[in-house]
This record gives sequence, C-alpha cells and structure tokens, in this order.
Amino acid sequence: MKILIILIFSLCSSLCFANTDKTWFNQAVYTKFEDADVHSWQVSSHYYFAPQAYFGVWDDFGYLDTDSNILLTYTNDEDVYTGVEGEAFLGNWFAPLGIADLGNADDDYSIGVGHLFYDSFKASVRHQRLTNGEDITWFQGQLNIDLNTDAYVGITANSDDSLDDWTVEVRYFRGLGGQKFFTLDLSHHNQTTKNHNDFLANYYFNQHFALGVGSHASHLIIEGKYFVNHSFFVKARYQEQSDDEKSLEMSMQAQF
Repeated sequence: MKILIILIFSLCSSLCFANTDKTWFNQAVYTKFEDADVHSWQVSSHYYFAPQAYFGVWDDFGYLDTDSNILLTYTNDEDVYTGVEGEAFLGNWFAPLGIADLGNADDDYSIGVGHLFYDSFKASVRHQRLTNGEDITWFQGQLNIDLNTDAYVGITANSDDSLDDWTVEVRYFRGLGGQKFFTLDLSHHNQTTKNHNDFLANYYFNQHFALGVGSHASHLIIEGKYFVNHSFFVKARYQEQSDDEKSLEMSMQAQF
C-alpha cells in the first residue's frame, strides 16, 4: 500500500501542467505516534467543478469555497473507513453534504443548505445524524475580507444548536514582497467539558520553502513545506499531542 501511494504521487508530480489553475487536489498523509507506537494513513482526493486560482503561494487558493466540489477520504488507523463530503452549488445557494463512513451511510451522514452573499460571506445550517449519539444541528458562517490584492482576513464560526460546542477560526494572509508571504491561523474551541486555543504561523521564504511554528492546546507544533513546483509539494510536521505523546506527520500533495 505504501509503495503504491508513493508511485502514484511520483507519477502525479511528473505530470505538472503549465496552467496554475487547479481543479483536482490529491493528498497522502502518514502519521506516527511515537510513545504509543501507533501509526495511521490517510489518502484523500478533492475535486472542484471549476478551476481554482492560487492566491500568491502554491497551497492557498483563497478562503471561501464558492464552486461545487467533492472530497473522498480513505483513513486507516485503529479503524478503516472511507468518507465523502462536498458542496453542490446552484447559483448562490448551496447544499453541504457528507457521509462519515460509506460502510455506515444510513446512520452517519449530514445534509444542509446555505447561501453565498456578495461572494464574500457564506451562511449555512446542517443536520448531522450520528450512529452513537444524539443528532446535531450545526450553524456555520464564513466571511472573507480582502485587504488588498495580496492580503485577506478569513473568519469561520461554527456552533451546535445548543451553543455548547462552538469554534471560531481566523486566518490572516499577507504578501511581503519578493515572493515572501506570511500566514497566521488562530482558533478557539469551546466544549462543555473543556476549551483550548490554537495558532499556527507560517513564513514563506520564497515559492519553494515555508516554515511554520504553532501551538495546539498549549502543545508545540513545528512544520516545514517544500514545493517542487505549483503541482506538487511535501510537508513534515512535528506535534506534541499531549505531555506524554508526540507525533510526526509526513504528507504529499499533487494538484492539477
């Protein structure tokens, strides 16, 4: 399986198109949990039904998804499952749809409806049915604010219908000139039993290399990205999952 994935992504990297607009994004992620001696694989394929133009750097295509798309994900960790999700647009209306596990599609799925306002604000409501637990209705709002031609602020807010479980995420993106860019991702997660703050800052030294540092629930994250070209890049991430657990993540992405 590992050799097959490497061969697929090596082939994809050799098929780079001159056009930097992309519609198909493929990723393989391997995660090793050091102290628990556990590892996991995840392979995903994300297809947009309209070209996506990158925003300055080769792994950013703007903040809001405004075109129909579908994402298929295969995960192999303690369990093995395949999920599918996406958004279907009809004008400015869209339907977010998802199945967490295709093997249990009747009992674990979500369906909703939303609207895109002025190409800069998305609002949606989604009902999620769970196999082991109560059904949940989720509300989401996403806002994109263009500061100039190479800078924006993106905000996403999610909440369940009881307001007990909610999240606010903010992304700041800015071009610094000379192929240098800076991104900052902030988030606050609130649950009934606990809450935590996360951040991740990335500095792009040029089109080919970026280095990031951050924190997840007060635990260190360090990551590096190397872009072979606009169609293929690799990423390595070291993360402290807890005081006693650490993980190392390696990923590859091919986009066409």
